[in-house]
Amino acid sequence: MFSFQLLSALSSAALLVVALPPGPPPRPGACDPSGAIMDLPSGQTQLVAPTTAPLFVALGVGIQNYTCTASTLKYTSTGAVASLFDLSCIDKSPAFASIQTTAFNAWNAAPAGASANTVGGRIGTPTLLGFHYFVTSPSGTGISPKWDFTSTGKFAGNSSAFVTGSKVGDITAPTDSATNVDWLAINNIEGSLASKIFRIDTVNGQPPTSCVAGSADISVKYTAKYFLY
Repeated sequence: MFSFQLLSALSSAALLVVALPPGPPPRPGACDPSGAIMDLPSGQTQLVAPTTAPLFVALGVGIQNYTCTASTLKYTSTGAVASLFDLSCIDKSPAFASIQTTAFNAWNAAPAGASANTVGGRIGTPTLLGFHYFVTSPSGTGISPKWDFTSTGKFAGNSSAFVTGSKVGDITAPTDSATNVDWLAINNIEGSLASKIFRIDTVNGQPPTSCVAGSADISVKYTAKYFLY
């Protein structure tokens, strides 16, 4: 009886594993972002990798938000919202290079109403570092991007564990730029989490090329890697 029950349990576990998207397991000695390499295109000067090691390497899974500008009949960005998952346990794994595509496929296939918070666990990057969203700019004019770790993990309750930033570099995505949002360099203007952030390896997120007057605001799913220095 014991053997039959054990075999049954193992069979159920095997079915469960097959049902989930495969994810790279952490390796001994991993989970240290300091050796992660940010692969930037050559021949450009907008994004320059710092000489110091990254403090965090995160996978962003979320949406880019847009509104239709009546004067141009083009969509204008109104910010983004994303969950940020820790990539430091897989940054030395072959899966690291394409994790943003793996994540986007899972995110794009998620049912309507599903939370981006569920994607990390489905692809082997379950640790939630924090969130990315936009706030009123400290200058009082416009909006600024924010990376907020104040409510999650070891930084929970630390009110200064965030960065509000200002864009200082921008290049079109090296591949499929009509579909994938730009790669960016952002400098800190508030907070103590990091001094500089890069958004690279973007997947999707671009809006349609045009809109009509009165078009509703839209949200477009995207993923990206974020390097925080």
